[in-house]
Amino acid sequence: MTKRKPSQLPSRIGKNVAAKRKNLGLTQEQLAARVGVEVETISRLERGVHAPSLAILEVLSEELNIAIADLLDEKALVQTPESEIIATYLNKLKAKDRLFLIDFVKLYFQRYG
Repeated sequence: MTKRKPSQLPSRIGKNVAAKRKNLGLTQEQLAARVGVEVETISRLERGVHAPSLAILEVLSEELNIAIADLLDEKALVQTPESEIIATYLNKLKAKDRLFLIDFVKLYFQRYG
């Protein structure tokens, strides 16, 4: 019987979650609150100590504005462009507030851009 190599998946997910969280300027505490888990859970996940459940993986992908497949990907996540960071914040707003902010930015660029 051949021994199986331990899975690298938890470590890969953890590195990708940590990279994306940092790119978005979130602390572990902030991400934990958004996901609805303890801070220690995020810490263990990022260190690759344990893999998240599918339900938590889905919530993580939504909160980090990234596809689940990208959280599982072997390549390191690249730096998040500022536009993606802004889009993440905009998506968290109510529709009315989001439209107000978009109109404000348009007006700003009409006057100063």
